[in-house]
Amino acid sequence: MMIALPNKDTSWTVTLFMPLDNFTSLRDEDSIMYFFENIFPDAVPLIGKNSLVHTFLSTKPSQLISIKCSPHHFGSKFLIIGDAAHAMVPFYGQGMNSGFEDVSVLSELLDKNHLEVKEIIKLYSEMRVQNVQAVCDLAMYNYVEMRDLVMRKSFRARKAVDEVLYKLCPKIWFPLYNSVSFSSLEYRRCLENKKLQDKRD
Repeated sequence: MMIALPNKDTSWTVTLFMPLDNFTSLRDEDSIMYFFENIFPDAVPLIGKNSLVHTFLSTKPSQLISIKCSPHHFGSKFLIIGDAAHAMVPFYGQGMNSGFEDVSVLSELLDKNHLEVKEIIKLYSEMRVQNVQAVCDLAMYNYVEMRDLVMRKSFRARKAVDEVLYKLCPKIWFPLYNSVSFSSLEYRRCLENKKLQDKRD
C-alpha cells in the first residue's frame, strides 16, 4: 500500500508499506521502475521518475511493530504505559491518544482510590490490557481496510449504510471509525461493537 499525506507547504509525504524483502529486492533504477510501473503506475507521473528512483535508493526502510504485553506491571513498583506496553502500527492514528488515555486512567485511579501504589498499578494493569490490545488489533484491521477493502463495492456499500443508520439511530448504530476516533468509548467496546454489527449485516 502506498499513501500520500499533505504537508502545510503544499508538498506531500509519500509512504510505501510492504514486506522488507520487497524493498531489498529493488536495488537499481530498472527494478524500481518496473515495480512502480506495474504496481503503482499512476504514481510515476505524479512523483516523477528521477525523484522516485532517488528517494527510493536514498531512504532506508523502517520496520513497523506491534506490541501486546500482559500484565503492564511487575511486582509492586514497576508499571509500563504508552508504547512500552502497546506500540501499534500507525493505521488508526491512535498511538499517542492511547498513551494519553493511559495517563488519564492512571491519574484517575491515583486520585479516587485510597489504595497503596502496588494495588493501584495492579488494578490499572487489569483495566488497560484488554483495551490496548484491542486498539492494536483495530490498527492492524484498519491497514487491511485501507489496503484492500476500500476497493470493494460491497465494502463501500456497507460504509454508506453505516452512515445512514448512524444518522437515523446514533444511539444504536455507531460505525467503527466514529467510535474509535470520535468517542471516548473503550477500545475493546469499539471492537465488540464492530463484531456485533458485522453479524447483523
